[in-house]
Amino acid sequence: MLPQALLTGLLALCSVPISAWVIPQSVLGTVNPPESASQEDAHARPSWFTSALMARRMLALSSSGVIATTFPDTIPPSGRTPASVAGLPIGLREYIADCDGSLPDELSHGDNGDPTILALRVATTFQNIGAGSNLSLELDWWDHLADARPVYPGLPDSPAALPRVTLFGYLEPLPELSTSASASLEKCFLGSHPDAKVWLPGVSGSPHASFWARMVVTQAYWIGGFGDVQQIGWMNVTEWKGIRRHGSLDVGDGRGWGDVRLPGEKGRDDNL
Repeated sequence: MLPQALLTGLLALCSVPISAWVIPQSVLGTVNPPESASQEDAHARPSWFTSALMARRMLALSSSGVIATTFPDTIPPSGRTPASVAGLPIGLREYIADCDGSLPDELSHGDNGDPTILALRVATTFQNIGAGSNLSLELDWWDHLADARPVYPGLPDSPAALPRVTLFGYLEPLPELSTSASASLEKCFLGSHPDAKVWLPGVSGSPHASFWARMVVTQAYWIGGFGDVQQIGWMNVTEWKGIRRHGSLDVGDGRGWGDVRLPGEKGRDDNL
């Protein structure tokens, strides 16, 4: 049974609008800053660089993620969007792929972890971005719970013990592509999303107008799982952008994301 004082406080909290909620720091507690990228603690917690490798691998293996945007401060009265959601955030799952490396050198960012996105002009996500919204992209490994072992003996399987990462940045539309560049990008993207062939940019009879874009990553927030055995906090973006599948560019210990495995992952990655 909850203590009477706590119960009273919770009932009072439920009586006010969500927008007015303020969680006292005494409830949140003190958050310790993450350790340096080179340290391993007594619990054999992975280093920050190993965690960055895992995050980059998760991007490479992810075919979708939740993109969060914010509705404009003013909703046009002629639209179907309720005026009451003006300025509020919304998260929607979108198709993504790690296809920057398939672009020609003059267009590629060097396969540096900037996700490729097939954007539909009619979609709320991209309408909000077009109206000036910032964005974040959340990826997680929670669908692999059945394959991952419990963190501690006797502990039930828990999605909270599996990694997730939220990327922050901005959307950059790709310029018009040559025939060969377009074919290379389509081959990469359709490898994860064969159904998307019907709404590729320029496809005749497509139900939606679309365009190619990439999310330019500026920050990354990682939750590797339970904090006593995994890292939690802001990643080194220079490391994020320097990691490649095979090795790294002047960051970390030289490993690439092909040298790590995520919880419950089986086999080799030769078919990626």
